[in-house]
Amino acid sequence: MRGKGVMRIVERSALILVLLFALSPLLIAISTSLKTTAEIVSDPLGFPRSFYFANYIDAIVVTNLGRAFLTSTILTVGTVLGVFITATPAAYALSKIKFPGGPFLMAYVFFSTTIPAQIFIIPLFHIFARIGFVNSLPGLILIYIAVFSPFAMLLMRSYFINTPDELFDAALVDGASRWQAFWRVIVPVVRPGIAIAMVIVAMGSWNQFLLPRTFLLDPRMQTVTLALVSLQGQWTVEWGMLFAVAILISLPILIMFILLHRQISAGLASTGLKR
Repeated sequence: MRGKGVMRIVERSALILVLLFALSPLLIAISTSLKTTAEIVSDPLGFPRSFYFANYIDAIVVTNLGRAFLTSTILTVGTVLGVFITATPAAYALSKIKFPGGPFLMAYVFFSTTIPAQIFIIPLFHIFARIGFVNSLPGLILIYIAVFSPFAMLLMRSYFINTPDELFDAALVDGASRWQAFWRVIVPVVRPGIAIAMVIVAMGSWNQFLLPRTFLLDPRMQTVTLALVSLQGQWTVEWGMLFAVAILISLPILIMFILLHRQISAGLASTGLKR
């Protein structure tokens, strides 16, 4: 019994150390955001002597962070909805419906996840410039949907493939149409997997830098990532304001994880129902 107690203390101590190590970058970022420039230079890793909240106020004003938040929110919500509406039924079709060319289509979807944006961004910019989709949030949302849909399809397919076919058949016997059976019966069953996919899509959309940098040329349409980069001058960097913006733009993702933590935990625990 004494040996088990010692092992339990050792395990908890190790977990605490790992937790402190994982949280140390966040703690340093928060500490730096509450310091003056002079204090950051004199003691970069130390605890702030006094909380300098002016960094947050100055950062919001200088970067026009409110407008940037609105732009990023529109892009993220539009992308999540678009991926959910298009990739969810596509993932189910790839997992349950047998059709000619299915393996080729699966290989194509998988290959699409390996293509970096740098390969297609120049020709895509020329196409969007001709049709007037540069400086267009709907146009950028379309690009985001195309970029994130293949990964979301593959992830959700791993959950759909383990759902019993009897659930769908029973819904049809009860008088539901195929679309009703899919959206009202199958989708709720794999909700944790869909939640994980949508969280990853939301994070990717919120943190995207290259695409908005290329397609949103109007400074008034900058996203939160562009607002963060705008604080990096040619010769100097306002580290206090930079870390303040970094903390602020991380809050929506943190709140999303807090609200969806049960769904995420359930989705990570398994890949759907077992036959």
